[in-house]
Amino acid sequence: MQHPGPFLLDPDHEGLVKGARPRLLPRQQGCLLLFLSLFGLAGLCTAAATVRQWAEFVILSTSYAETEGQVRGRRIESDEGATYYVTYRFVVDDRVYTPEDSVSKKTYLSLEDDQYLIVRYAQSDPNISTIEYGRVGGLLALTGFCLFWNGIVFAVTRPVVLELLKKRKLAQKGQRLEGEIIRCSGYKDSDGDFTVALRYGFRSPQTGMRIEGKDTQIRKDLKGEPLPPPGTAVHILHLDDETYMVL
Repeated sequence: MQHPGPFLLDPDHEGLVKGARPRLLPRQQGCLLLFLSLFGLAGLCTAAATVRQWAEFVILSTSYAETEGQVRGRRIESDEGATYYVTYRFVVDDRVYTPEDSVSKKTYLSLEDDQYLIVRYAQSDPNISTIEYGRVGGLLALTGFCLFWNGIVFAVTRPVVLELLKKRKLAQKGQRLEGEIIRCSGYKDSDGDFTVALRYGFRSPQTGMRIEGKDTQIRKDLKGEPLPPPGTAVHILHLDDETYMVL
């Protein structure tokens, strides 16, 4: 028995059913992608800083000069563990440089204000310098954090991007079919939102085989409302038997 319909799992797809240009990404996924892009941007900034610091390390290892400098200040920054900084002064070609360098606790405690020390700087750019050459612990930690952060962002972002590409392909080349609901139920998700879980079936226009799929969608508007029974018509956007979605 065929029931009234069709039922739209995602109301955002109403325009597509009526022939308008489809939304390629539901609101929830669009917001998620925007949110993840902020983490991706932070990851790119971290990667850029990591590459820059390794480049400076290589330069100070291969093309450097040394000169005498003088300690001009020291400070400790406490943020989930102490970080030690020393400000020093040195002169190259009558130009004064006063950079700040992150150093180990041992080096920090061994220095005093106005103490003289050896500064290693890049011959090509004296703005690149250090008073503690060979300290790679911080670089390795930064590299590890960069790989971890970007790995997590990639793992979380990849399925969202793949879903966007799938929907774009379906919107451009997909064929709209009619299917029917096999089962429809509702529940509260971890955030307390009312979510509709839909199991549906349709017949493939390519092979004639019956295909079943399932999908979920947050539908606060259906909380406390009767859900469509089995047999209710639904719209399917179909590209092939591996690429399809319920509207």
